[in-house]
Amino acid sequence: MNNSSQFDADLIVIGSGVMGGLIATRLAKAGKSVIILEAGPRVKRADIVETYRNAPVKLSLANMKAQGSGSPFPNPPHIPSTYGDYLQQVGPVKYPTKYLRVVGGTTWHFGSALWRMIPNDFKLRTLYGRGRDWPIGYDELEHYYNEAEAELGVSGVDGQDESGHGGAAHPPRSKPFPMKGLNEPYFMQRVAEMLKPGGYNPVIEPHGRASRPYGNRPVCAGNNNCNPVCPIGAKYDGSMHIDAAERHGAKLLDNAVVHKIEAGDDGKITAVQYTRPDGSTHRLTARHFVLAAYGIESPKLLLMSTSEKYPNGIANSSDQVGRNLMGHTGISMNIMMGEDVWPGQGPTELLVYLNWRDGPFRKDIPSYKTKFRNTVPTSQIASGLIEKGVFGSRLDAEIRRQSARSLNVAVDFETEALPQNRIVPSKTKRDAIGIPLPEIYYSVNDYWNAGRDFGVTDLKRMAALMNAEILKMDTSHQDRQHIMGTTIMGDDPKDSVVDRDCRTHDHPNLFIAGTSVMPSASCMNPTLTGAALSVRIADQLLKEI
Repeated sequence: MNNSSQFDADLIVIGSGVMGGLIATRLAKAGKSVIILEAGPRVKRADIVETYRNAPVKLSLANMKAQGSGSPFPNPPHIPSTYGDYLQQVGPVKYPTKYLRVVGGTTWHFGSALWRMIPNDFKLRTLYGRGRDWPIGYDELEHYYNEAEAELGVSGVDGQDESGHGGAAHPPRSKPFPMKGLNEPYFMQRVAEMLKPGGYNPVIEPHGRASRPYGNRPVCAGNNNCNPVCPIGAKYDGSMHIDAAERHGAKLLDNAVVHKIEAGDDGKITAVQYTRPDGSTHRLTARHFVLAAYGIESPKLLLMSTSEKYPNGIANSSDQVGRNLMGHTGISMNIMMGEDVWPGQGPTELLVYLNWRDGPFRKDIPSYKTKFRNTVPTSQIASGLIEKGVFGSRLDAEIRRQSARSLNVAVDFETEALPQNRIVPSKTKRDAIGIPLPEIYYSVNDYWNAGRDFGVTDLKRMAALMNAEILKMDTSHQDRQHIMGTTIMGDDPKDSVVDRDCRTHDHPNLFIAGTSVMPSASCMNPTLTGAALSVRIADQLLKEI
């Protein structure tokens, strides 16, 4: 029932990415009145593709990982781009994560890896004496993983052992993938063949690219620029759920930067205030609220929302809001193969190795994922050769040779939830509409350092098996753009922000959706886990509204 005389909506969702979109769609389908607030503007795929197509340099030498991600997206003054100096770094290790503040959120430019966690990832403290345990286990989330995979349209290989040990199917699944996996390019088949004698078991990544027509999505055509944008919409992005939510009656307000959450003396959230690009402020009320603004903006907003009753901000009686920032801090290796393997066909990522995903070793070193990037840095190769004075037909021949043989192998390490790693609103720096910039303190501990040393040795072994020359080993704390842990989940209100249902301990009608609630990071991309938790939140809201 929509009591519009008392509230502006049954539900207000802050953030229009995959998490907010999933919840908004489910509630709108059930006939509830829903308002979605998004800080950034709507974008059109055709415009982003055209901007990217016309960019003079597609690959930045300084940040090969980004592949130009974010550069074609808007950068208006009221939502400064994370590709600039918006994120204030104050810790010993930089955390230069890249997220998008547009309708549909960061999935516009994500690599589209959609992994489940495995059961042991939920019991890190109990099994290995590291980090934190979850208050829920894999069994409680498995059903929601199925639903999230159907919502996002995941392609994968049924029966695969995703623990990397080459054994029985793991983690256990009660339903097959919604779509079969894409065909593996020659490069991946050849690499797998060369590494097999070393005991490396290839795993094909589950991901959000269509291998058959799925909803309005066409089959992936292998354009190979998933970052920064899929030109044909074969890859899932959060705008698809926002479109669905609107079709079912949800109302989207874009360019609406929420800057304050209000709460009554009884703990219930009563309203949110937002600012438009012109500086005007507005206020909306609802029965329930979902904060789904990703792992930096969500805690920043909670900490900014101070009042006499809540001097430390909303949902922060534990002093854990903004703390426990995690990521997949990584290393990588550039190699030159001794034969042509022709990377760059198909999606930007697909082949991974998970031999070190789980086992007793996690007491001493973090779990990690090793991925072969399916990209060709042609402009970097060309500019490097030109700097060396290579021109003409020799330049052409050398670009062809190196583009067929250059590979980047990257390692993503699990990190522990450390309370000193945190995000807070800056006390001194503000954006164009007067909202504090995010200030980030990030560090790694000896556990990560032990993983780095182990991983370097492992990468060298892989290079030897492939008869490849190592051109560069980069151990400089690479950021993988996977933000987790800043509104952590737990049973104890004294050391966590949300409970097992993602409801804030302090406010019964405020839920937090997304990867920020995760108590541990595993070594896998967290989007699908956040999506599964979001479907679970939607179920809970439907019982209450």
